[in-house]
Amino acid sequence: MFPPSFPSGFCVKSFKVNSNEKFFINVCQAPEVPAPEDVTEEELIAILESPTPGSFRVPMSISDPRQTKDRSNNTVDVCDIAINPQFLVKLQKSQLFKNFFQQLSAEALSEKYNVQISMEKTIILNNRKFMGTLVSHRVRNADVKHVQSVTGNPAAVEPTKDKQPPSKLIQEIDAKHAAEIRKSRQTEELQYKLRAQIRDDAVHEIHAEIYLPNCVSSHEVNLDVGEDRILVESKKHGYLFDKFVNYRLQQDRARALFDKTSKMLQVRIPVYSQ
Repeated sequence: MFPPSFPSGFCVKSFKVNSNEKFFINVCQAPEVPAPEDVTEEELIAILESPTPGSFRVPMSISDPRQTKDRSNNTVDVCDIAINPQFLVKLQKSQLFKNFFQQLSAEALSEKYNVQISMEKTIILNNRKFMGTLVSHRVRNADVKHVQSVTGNPAAVEPTKDKQPPSKLIQEIDAKHAAEIRKSRQTEELQYKLRAQIRDDAVHEIHAEIYLPNCVSSHEVNLDVGEDRILVESKKHGYLFDKFVNYRLQQDRARALFDKTSKMLQVRIPVYSQ
């Protein structure tokens, strides 16, 4: 069992096919779910247009559909789809990947629970990240899914219908396979310090110091500051620092400095007043 988390996730509102019944998808994150191969938008398009689109696979864990209440206190259906935090960051940055993932979600719900949702009415809610309360996920053979093949353009609203039955979009993998994927992409645990600077009895700025012993240049390090998240990654050396804070960060005012002598990356991020 693992509990998925909300930060930086998003909520998708859709409707069941041939009805006006709402269906919500909470897209959340869980590091226990393996990350897919890191590809660019151009590489994704090339893969999907190639004879073997199944070469790109996206692991995900899908909860059982359940009922909750919406803002109007009406009963609605909802489920959670947990993906790797790194892939969630990519979805937030790329509309192409987000469209692609929504199509995968629809295929997965159709195959696993026979829930048919209309992609034509899909809306990503800007004012909320989730609907109801997340539930814990259990990793087992039927829980972690990955893409085997895709038909049509990933930005298309509905799956393409061919005369020949297309191969499955979602295929099951077992927990052993998932563990092997995680092991092959395992990152080194980093030493770090995370502090809050206080001014006038309130948190003014977040200070992070991350030790990157094998890095020789700032060009080997990627820094991504979200609304409440600090992500530092060095793919060359297998480093990953991914932390959430209980403050709203001023992303555009973040400052970073890498000291080549001490191998220390120093990050300073002002926070919005509470």
